[in-house]
Amino acid sequence: MTKVIPFKAEHVECMNIRKYERETVYNMPDFQKALKDWENRNTTGTIIHDGRILAIFGFFELWPGVCEVFMLPSEYLAEYPAAFARCVKRTLESGAFNSFHRVQLRAIDDKLHNRFNTFLGFEKEGILKKYDSQGNDFIMWARVK
Repeated sequence: MTKVIPFKAEHVECMNIRKYERETVYNMPDFQKALKDWENRNTTGTIIHDGRILAIFGFFELWPGVCEVFMLPSEYLAEYPAAFARCVKRTLESGAFNSFHRVQLRAIDDKLHNRFNTFLGFEKEGILKKYDSQGNDFIMWARVK
């Protein structure tokens, strides 16, 4: 069974973060501060399936009516892709996002992320050239009311 529980910074220490995220996001200078911010904001959840942390999923408001979604996936995500995708889609379609006319996210430009974000109902808006620390292109995605 897949469930979402309130995020605690300690959850990151208990999960097996995917290699890409360990090499990029996890090593950012303010990452530990960001974890505490996510916890204090109460807009971040930990997605668990069969006792394993699949991902950290949350959002932050950029300004009134606009928010950005983020995810920190674990290595276990690949074992439960359908359960994870359904959980994220249910969350996005819940009332938590009703006050936003725009929900956006940024994701690496590859087949997996493009298919996943399309499934979630996001539309491609543009390419962010050489966006990450490894020089990968990202796509800006949005759901707009």
